Amino acid sequence: MRRFVSIGPALLVLLTAVLMLALAPRTIRGVQLALVAADVARAQAVLERGTLLEQLNAEVNAIEQSVMPSVVHISAIFANDRRSRTRATGAGWIFDNSGHIITNHHVIKGADRIRVEFHDGRVRNAEVIGSDERTDIAVLITDALPVIAVHRAEEATLRTGDRVFAFGSPFGIKFSMSGGIVSGLGRSEGAGFGVGYTNFIQTDAAINPGNSGGPLVDINGRVVGMNTAIANNRAQERRDQDGNAPPHESVQGQNAGIGFAVPIETIKAIAGQLITYETVLRGYLGISLGFINSEVSRLLERQGFTGSGAIVSAVPDDQPAARAGLRPGDIIVSIDGRDTTSSEVLRAVVSVRDPGSLVNIRIWREGEILDIPVRLGGARDVPDRGGLQYIPGSESRSLEQLHEIIR
Repeated sequence: MRRFVSIGPALLVLLTAVLMLALAPRTIRGVQLALVAADVARAQAVLERGTLLEQLNAEVNAIEQSVMPSVVHISAIFANDRRSRTRATGAGWIFDNSGHIITNHHVIKGADRIRVEFHDGRVRNAEVIGSDERTDIAVLITDALPVIAVHRAEEATLRTGDRVFAFGSPFGIKFSMSGGIVSGLGRSEGAGFGVGYTNFIQTDAAINPGNSGGPLVDINGRVVGMNTAIANNRAQERRDQDGNAPPHESVQGQNAGIGFAVPIETIKAIAGQLITYETVLRGYLGISLGFINSEVSRLLERQGFTGSGAIVSAVPDDQPAARAGLRPGDIIVSIDGRDTTSSEVLRAVVSVRDPGSLVNIRIWREGEILDIPVRLGGARDVPDRGGLQYIPGSESRSLEQLHEIIR
């Protein structure tokens, strides 16, 4: 009896400890679950009161409702022979209330027939008003009136980091929308997709095969550019999103977070000429440009130049630049306040200006920054030589007169 009495308390303590060890994890889990449930309830209460995310959703929905009625789906049909046809798809957008539609040149290049599907379900045949391979811009027209034209930005005053939205038909999925940011500006052929035009907007908005020709819009629902090319793990090849280079072949490429768009100011300049004249004349400065390699860069730094620009290597006589006073060795750092970060960007900015335009060119010359006004001349494309041909005396003629001359 004594032995039981002496062992009893110890046994009771042991049993209590075992019980607590068995029940403790369940109790702790219960407490933790109660705490998480309380956090969920508090978070849900915040969400139900209305949040910044809810407002953001509403804004994005408004962008879609504002833009999508002006987006079109494009089917380009190529007749290989009597029995075989291929079809490529892309996108476009309604440029004006007259029904002109903007898309990429490569979407419709060589097509035997073009079909346009509007957001309201109407399907029409389209006619090509004009097309410019250098900038990859084409203008179509249909008999579908009335239409709703997009809101266009006056100028793509974008900054890296700005939110943008891409519209189109990725993989043939019509009237789709994706979002992202501006990843860079002034992108050129160094990106590896090889087109005649440079100075692209770079974005990480999802752009895939079929997005070609669709609009890129800002947070106000205004078109700031047109989806044109993508880069992927084979970035040294051209990436037409619809896979049409050449039209009868398919180039496989899909979004890797690097897409490119033609800026709106380029589109308006080129489309305006195509609509009015069906051809394009380009602004012409009349200089040859050199390449700033590491050796030249070190030399310029010793002379006091830092930054980026385009170096002038030659200035032919009796052309706009020579008349304005530009010299070999000048470094062009901006045009009308827009930085010219490379020779490619400079060429792109000048070429889309109207002949006869007066531009302010800022240069670095022997340690000084100078502003030089230049009246641009006009030039026509010479496809056989892959370049431009200056039209003498074009600085003093109107765009209409120049188009009459070249007809």
